[in-house]
Amino acid sequence: MGELANIGNNQPVSLVEVSRHHGVSVPFLKKIVRSLRASGLVQSKEGVGGGYTLAREPESISLWEIVSSFDATTSDAKPGSSACPINKSCLPQHIRAKLSESIKERLEGISLKEVAQ
Repeated sequence: MGELANIGNNQPVSLVEVSRHHGVSVPFLKKIVRSLRASGLVQSKEGVGGGYTLAREPESISLWEIVSSFDATTSDAKPGSSACPINKSCLPQHIRAKLSESIKERLEGISLKEVAQ
Protein backbone atom coordinates (compact mmCIF):
# COMPACT_ATOMS: atom_id res chain seq x y z
CA MET A 1 0.00 0.00 0.00
CA GLY A 2 2.89 2.34 0.73
CA GLU A 3 4.35 1.64 -2.69
CA LEU A 4 1.05 2.48 -4.37
CA ALA A 5 0.67 5.63 -2.28
CA ASN A 6 4.18 6.82 -3.16
CA ILE A 7 3.71 6.31 -6.91
CA GLY A 8 0.55 8.43 -7.00
CA ASN A 9 -1.13 9.72 -10.15
CA ASN A 10 -3.13 6.48 -10.39
CA GLN A 11 -0.18 4.95 -12.22
CA PRO A 12 -0.50 1.14 -12.05
CA VAL A 13 2.24 -0.68 -10.17
CA SER A 14 3.05 -4.29 -11.04
CA LEU A 15 3.56 -6.92 -8.37
CA VAL A 16 6.88 -7.80 -9.99
CA GLU A 17 8.03 -4.23 -9.38
CA VAL A 18 6.91 -4.33 -5.75
CA SER A 19 8.59 -7.72 -5.36
CA ARG A 20 11.91 -6.32 -6.60
CA HIS A 21 11.76 -3.29 -4.30
CA HIS A 22 10.81 -5.16 -1.15
CA GLY A 23 12.11 -8.71 -1.60
CA VAL A 24 8.68 -10.30 -1.22
CA SER A 25 7.63 -13.11 -3.55
CA VAL A 26 5.02 -12.40 -6.22
CA PRO A 27 2.77 -15.30 -5.09
CA PHE A 28 2.73 -13.86 -1.56
CA LEU A 29 1.94 -10.38 -2.92
CA LYS A 30 -0.94 -11.86 -4.93
CA LYS A 31 -2.48 -13.16 -1.69
CA ILE A 32 -2.08 -9.75 -0.07
CA VAL A 33 -3.60 -7.91 -3.04
CA ARG A 34 -6.54 -10.32 -3.14
CA SER A 35 -7.57 -9.23 0.37
CA LEU A 36 -6.98 -5.57 -0.41
CA ARG A 37 -9.13 -5.80 -3.55
CA ALA A 38 -11.91 -7.59 -1.71
CA SER A 39 -11.91 -4.76 0.84
CA GLY A 40 -12.11 -2.14 -1.90
CA LEU A 41 -8.72 -0.61 -1.10
CA VAL A 42 -7.00 -1.33 -4.41
CA GLN A 43 -8.03 -1.72 -8.04
CA SER A 44 -6.37 -3.73 -10.76
CA LYS A 45 -5.80 -3.20 -14.44
CA GLU A 46 -4.87 -6.19 -16.56
CA GLY A 47 -2.67 -6.34 -19.63
CA VAL A 48 0.35 -4.40 -20.83
CA GLY A 49 0.95 -1.42 -18.57
CA GLY A 50 -1.39 -2.91 -16.01
CA GLY A 51 -0.97 -3.34 -12.31
CA TYR A 52 -2.52 -2.09 -9.11
CA THR A 53 -3.62 1.35 -7.96
CA LEU A 54 -5.22 2.67 -4.82
CA ALA A 55 -9.00 2.75 -5.00
CA ARG A 56 -9.07 6.02 -3.03
CA GLU A 57 -6.73 8.84 -2.13
CA PRO A 58 -4.10 7.76 0.44
CA GLU A 59 -5.26 10.36 2.98
CA SER A 60 -8.70 8.71 3.04
CA ILE A 61 -7.38 5.20 3.78
CA SER A 62 -6.67 4.46 7.43
CA LEU A 63 -4.17 1.92 8.66
CA TRP A 64 -7.07 0.19 10.40
CA GLU A 65 -8.78 -0.42 7.05
CA ILE A 66 -5.60 -2.02 5.73
CA VAL A 67 -5.00 -4.19 8.80
CA SER A 68 -8.63 -5.28 9.10
CA SER A 69 -8.78 -6.28 5.42
CA PHE A 70 -6.65 -9.30 6.34
CA ASP A 71 -8.60 -10.51 9.34
CA ALA A 72 -12.38 -10.52 9.48
CA THR A 73 -12.27 -10.87 13.28
CA THR A 74 -10.70 -7.42 13.71
CA SER A 75 -13.45 -5.55 11.91
CA ASP A 76 -16.19 -6.52 14.34
CA ALA A 77 -14.27 -6.77 17.60
CA LYS A 78 -16.22 -5.03 20.35
CA PRO A 79 -15.51 -4.80 24.03
CA GLY A 80 -17.68 -7.30 25.82
CA SER A 81 -18.26 -9.47 22.76
CA SER A 82 -18.90 -13.08 23.62
CA ALA A 83 -16.98 -14.93 20.93
CA CYS A 84 -16.01 -17.72 23.31
CA PRO A 85 -18.19 -20.77 22.56
CA ILE A 86 -17.77 -22.20 26.05
CA ASN A 87 -18.50 -19.24 28.29
CA LYS A 88 -20.17 -15.93 27.45
CA SER A 89 -17.97 -14.09 29.94
CA CYS A 90 -14.75 -15.62 28.62
CA LEU A 91 -11.95 -13.41 30.02
CA PRO A 92 -9.40 -13.98 27.19
CA GLN A 93 -12.00 -13.00 24.59
CA HIS A 94 -12.99 -9.97 26.60
CA ILE A 95 -9.34 -8.87 26.87
CA ARG A 96 -8.75 -9.51 23.16
CA ALA A 97 -11.79 -7.44 22.25
CA LYS A 98 -10.68 -4.52 24.44
CA LEU A 99 -7.16 -4.61 22.98
CA SER A 100 -8.52 -4.82 19.47
CA GLU A 101 -10.78 -1.82 20.06
CA SER A 102 -7.85 0.23 21.39
CA ILE A 103 -5.71 -0.69 18.38
CA LYS A 104 -8.60 0.09 16.04
CA GLU A 105 -9.12 3.55 17.54
CA ARG A 106 -5.41 4.39 17.17
CA LEU A 107 -5.01 3.03 13.63
CA GLU A 108 -8.19 4.71 12.39
CA GLY A 109 -6.50 8.03 13.13
CA ILE A 110 -3.45 7.32 10.95
CA SER A 111 -3.77 7.64 7.18
CA LEU A 112 -1.81 5.76 4.55
CA LYS A 113 -0.52 9.11 3.32
CA GLU A 114 1.06 9.84 6.72
CA VAL A 115 2.86 6.50 6.76
CA ALA A 116 3.93 6.60 3.12
CA GLN A 117 5.68 9.95 3.51
